[in-house]
Amino acid sequence: MTEEQNDKAPLVSVVIPCYNCEEFIQKAVTSALEQTYANIELILVDNNSTDGTSAILKRLEQEHSGKIHSYAEVVNGACAARNHGLYKAAGDWIQFLDADDELLPDKVEGQLQIALAAKTDVVVSDYCKVGAKQKSASPKKVVVEDDPWLGLINSALGVTSALLWRKENLLAVNGWDATLSSSQEYDLLFRLLTQGAKVSIDHRARTIIYGRPESVSRTGSADKLQQVLLNRYDLRRRIYDFLSEKEMLQPVYKKQLDAYLYYHLLLISEMNMPYFKEQVKSNEFGDIGIVDKLKVFSEFIRHSSKRKYGYSNKLLKLAEWQYFFCKNLYLLRF
Repeated sequence: MTEEQNDKAPLVSVVIPCYNCEEFIQKAVTSALEQTYANIELILVDNNSTDGTSAILKRLEQEHSGKIHSYAEVVNGACAARNHGLYKAAGDWIQFLDADDELLPDKVEGQLQIALAAKTDVVVSDYCKVGAKQKSASPKKVVVEDDPWLGLINSALGVTSALLWRKENLLAVNGWDATLSSSQEYDLLFRLLTQGAKVSIDHRARTIIYGRPESVSRTGSADKLQQVLLNRYDLRRRIYDFLSEKEMLQPVYKKQLDAYLYYHLLLISEMNMPYFKEQVKSNEFGDIGIVDKLKVFSEFIRHSSKRKYGYSNKLLKLAEWQYFFCKNLYLLRF
């Protein structure tokens, strides 16, 4: 990009929430600084780090004066830090980047071209993922849905670092909901869609996402896990209600929502049976055919039995699955 082009190009603010990330923040920052798109600024927000993160952020700000700005957010949580960065950002476009993820060199330029050409508000893209337990550094490509509503329903509408956001739209919905413990990016995307935000899909992977073993969805705490499941369930109920109210609930949306809601209620039943019974009764899942219901139930058995027993002995895998199947078969009568 030439200097003349840079003067005419929109400013993109890269917002990075930082918590105890001294081991990998430099890699994330470098990936942002090495973008082929030149007109960017970096907003680094320390979120009560107890390691050397704060000192690193101050050093980076001094080394890249005018390009990098560091701030501190006292309210715990990545969403609070992202909101702090959002309101400090001078750019018209926002690139949120988690401190342990990386942008590929053409990420910002490629997605901004798509956004400007389509006059869109959010660019959602495929991404490369390296699992928390993955021994090889070779990432796996994750493909997003072409239909934004289906992507939202099935958790296939990208992840925070892989998207590009128009700041005006983010401010219009008051940014991130810092009260949520999970499903934050999908809650934000849902609120944007309800306000008429236009979404463009980019099937070129331009971001590397690194899995985190401490992720809330991997927690061993039953209370935390239940809250994760409840957050997912509540969001899909809101999607269902919105689409119904706006007469946008296409048969394919309803089918996917019913399956998603029923599957998560089965998971919740392991921790909160009264809630399971109440919701199954009130949601009237009678529209789910017996074949589809059995598919959902089988997926629940596969997921839950693996999580609970871990298939530590392969010879016992079938026996464990059969035991868990019989043990939970009674759930189908509700």
